Amino acid sequence: MNLHRLTLRAIGPFAGEHSIDFAALGASGTFLLEGPTGSGKSTIIDAIVFALYGGLAGSASTPDRLRSHHAAPDVEPFVELVFENGAGVHRIRRTPAYRRPKARGTGTTPANATAKLWRLSSPDAVDGEIVSISTQEAGAEVTRILGLTRQQFVQTVVLPQGEFAAFLRSTGEKRKEVLQSLFGTEIYERTTAELVERRKVANAAVAAADRDIELARARLLEASGLDADALDEALAADGAAAVLGALETEASDAAARRSRVLEVRDAARRSLDRVRALKAALDRRTDLMVRQTRLDEGDAEIATIRLRVAAATRAATVTDALAAVTRAAEAERDAASRLAEATRRVTDGEGTGSAAVDGAPVRADVAARRDARLSELALLAEAARTERGLPGRRAALEAAEQSLVDADERRRELDDRLVAAPAVRSSLVVEREALADTSTDLAAAEQATAEARVRLRDLDDLDALGRAVDVASGRLADDSAAALRALDDEAGLRRRQIEGMAGHLAASLVVGDPCPVCGSREHPAPASPGAEHPTDEQVEAASLTARAAEARQRESAARHATAEGRVAEARRALGDLTRDDVESELARLALRVSEATRARTALAAADAALVAHDREVDRLRDELDDLRERAATGRERVAADRRALLDDEAEMARLLDGHAPTIAELTAWVGDGVERDTRLLTLLDAADVAAGAAAVRRAELAAALERSGFDDVDQVAAAALEAGDLAALETRVSAHDRERAIVAAGLAEPEVAVLTGDETADVESAVEALGLVETELDEATDRATRAGDRAERTRQALAALEAVAAAADDAVEHARAVVRMANLASASTGENVKGVTLGTYVLLRRFDEVVAAANVRLSVMSSGRYELASSDEREVGSRSRKTGLSLVIRDATTDTTRDPGSFSGGETFYASLSLALGLADVVQAEAGGLELGTLFVDEGFGSLDPDTLDAVMSELGRLSASGRVIGIVSHVDELKQRIADRVEVRRRPDGSSVLRSTVG
Repeated sequence: MNLHRLTLRAIGPFAGEHSIDFAALGASGTFLLEGPTGSGKSTIIDAIVFALYGGLAGSASTPDRLRSHHAAPDVEPFVELVFENGAGVHRIRRTPAYRRPKARGTGTTPANATAKLWRLSSPDAVDGEIVSISTQEAGAEVTRILGLTRQQFVQTVVLPQGEFAAFLRSTGEKRKEVLQSLFGTEIYERTTAELVERRKVANAAVAAADRDIELARARLLEASGLDADALDEALAADGAAAVLGALETEASDAAARRSRVLEVRDAARRSLDRVRALKAALDRRTDLMVRQTRLDEGDAEIATIRLRVAAATRAATVTDALAAVTRAAEAERDAASRLAEATRRVTDGEGTGSAAVDGAPVRADVAARRDARLSELALLAEAARTERGLPGRRAALEAAEQSLVDADERRRELDDRLVAAPAVRSSLVVEREALADTSTDLAAAEQATAEARVRLRDLDDLDALGRAVDVASGRLADDSAAALRALDDEAGLRRRQIEGMAGHLAASLVVGDPCPVCGSREHPAPASPGAEHPTDEQVEAASLTARAAEARQRESAARHATAEGRVAEARRALGDLTRDDVESELARLALRVSEATRARTALAAADAALVAHDREVDRLRDELDDLRERAATGRERVAADRRALLDDEAEMARLLDGHAPTIAELTAWVGDGVERDTRLLTLLDAADVAAGAAAVRRAELAAALERSGFDDVDQVAAAALEAGDLAALETRVSAHDRERAIVAAGLAEPEVAVLTGDETADVESAVEALGLVETELDEATDRATRAGDRAERTRQALAALEAVAAAADDAVEHARAVVRMANLASASTGENVKGVTLGTYVLLRRFDEVVAAANVRLSVMSSGRYELASSDEREVGSRSRKTGLSLVIRDATTDTTRDPGSFSGGETFYASLSLALGLADVVQAEAGGLELGTLFVDEGFGSLDPDTLDAVMSELGRLSASGRVIGIVSHVDELKQRIADRVEVRRRPDGSSVLRSTVG
């Protein structure tokens, strides 16, 4: 990295704006930054570091030294730096935080720090690409561009005053911190921490695997029903196969017995169906036989009625042949009309026609259909009873199924709760332990609260000191401005006095006397003093006024410095602590005290909750076992009821066959059909009779008497009947014949015809037998379900046990490597024979490289006398374990080993310089060939004798010859004679400073 130009204003002692052209100064390879002690040479180094990183070079420097106390309050302080490296040319401008005058009214207001970073096309470019306008973002971007953090920068590019020998004299722990920052070895510390964390995770995984094995074993005990000793003995002797085999054999035997009982039950159901069918057929045969007996008993009377009707008919044809013909024709038409209407109604009711002759229905078909419907009605009566029971059976079945679903849902819920129970209990235990830990923290929290209140009072004192500094700053600014004005007045008077000195001298010339200036005795044109030419008294008065103003300014500066010292001392005591930090800490401590107090109260409740949780888990296990037993029995019963319901529904569907929605409606429809068919048969008979009578009457109309069959008219009269009486008699005959046909058709049905009447149908015994078999089947089903569930749960538990055992083996195997690596990296066991952590080991190698690089230069600077060496010994004053980063000095002259603290000032300087240059070389190599173009060395040369100074300058000359630019910050006169290119810093009477660059 090469610096091109630094511009600053109102920074440190520099009240005005100043620029340094480092490119011109570095052309010769070495330049000097010189000036009196305290004039502001180190401020230039601070300005460079502030521009790049927003901080100062020295760790002991305070940020308030940036804002110049000599500048006017309304002047904005800033630092601007142009630098170049492999990433390009950049310009960065920063302003520190300071207090500026308020825009309205009196007093000041804080102005925040700002930063702006540009990428330039060339070092002299005015405008460029803005990279960042954020203070934090700009700092991160500069670190990325340079490849150096601030810590690395002040150890390799600028070597600050007062900290030059810090690395040489520091302890191993301090060197470790510096080396970690420079070489970025935090990754090895993070790697070690990660390995340690993974070791914790691996150990926790092994412990968790052991707990999983215990839990799986407990579940196996619960599933198999064996006691712990018997299970362990079985697993040790024959393994999981023997345990599972016995349970599976038991389950298989129970299932086989259930299958046998199921076959017996199905046979009993078929037997019951046969007995019920036989009983229905016997009941129908008995009814038909009773009706046939009644018909046989009425045959004689019907025969007599038939004869009487015949005689009345013949008489009617004889006595009133013509009237009979008329009446017969009317009757025939009426019968035909009624038959047609009845036929239409039957057709409408049936939705189909029936076979007919000359448009009239066939009597045999109608009779057969009616008889079939009568038989169907007998069957539908039983079906109707079954149908009426279907809704209740469906509802009961749905309720039973829903009960099973609810039981399954409850079982899953109980399983989930029991599975989650260990985690819940663990959380309760953790909560109780946390409450116990929190409750023990009350005393510590109260003590910390008292200490925080003390720190808050210290911050109040610091605020008061800050206000005193503000007052002193205002007074210093006023006195400084007054001193500047007085100096300007004095300088003006002296300038005018010098300008009018010729007139002043001419006033004392005497003719013939020599001129005190030129020596001439002639004074042809003596000058005249001006009207405003100041007198010596005026100049003296102005001088006194200026000295008094300077004295007041120095007093104000002293008071201001005293106030600032008090603030700095208070601030150092408080560190980076702020009021917000303390108030936040007090708020956190108040919450901590409150939480500890609440934790004491909540601890008893947590104990009670743990006991209640254990009781609830036991209750849930009992409920789960009961649910499993009831669910197994209920499923078989529901399955049986479902099959019976489906069978009955199929039978109903077969009977309905699409004729009606329900059996009741089908029964009503069939009954209506029987009534229609019966009426149709009656009308058919009436139509036949009417037709026959009409024919007879027409035939008899021609020869009534010849064919009457009566001997005389009296016989005809005696035989004649009224039409109503005749019709009544004919109806009786027709009803008798119809009933005879129905009975005959019923007795001819196959299921009735095969019966003798001696058969018996014991339905109650068949029902009772079926009930016994179903009870036995329920028992066998319950036993088979229990045995199968026990075997299945045992199989699952054995599989789970084997899985967690395998997982435990994997966890142990994985943990073995992780634990060993963590032990080695953290040096926590004897396996790490050196006893150093991974990060420290890496730093040891880097430190050896730094010492080797430093010795190359130290050998030259000390004329081969001294050599640096690392040591495993613990440094004086160090309380930590050995780090291997200790330093000793080997003295070749005395052949002794010395502590770095025994070096003189000059020896310390060139040893520290060698170490710093070696550190810079290693950092440059570590950063992948990072180019460090500029090096600043701040003070230390005054402690060197001439020979050593020659050796040091010779080594720095070789370094500059290799391409690096060396900036030496010193006030040593001999260096002024050696180095022509320089930056001169001079203090003004008012305490401020100015600078000037000289090249060549």
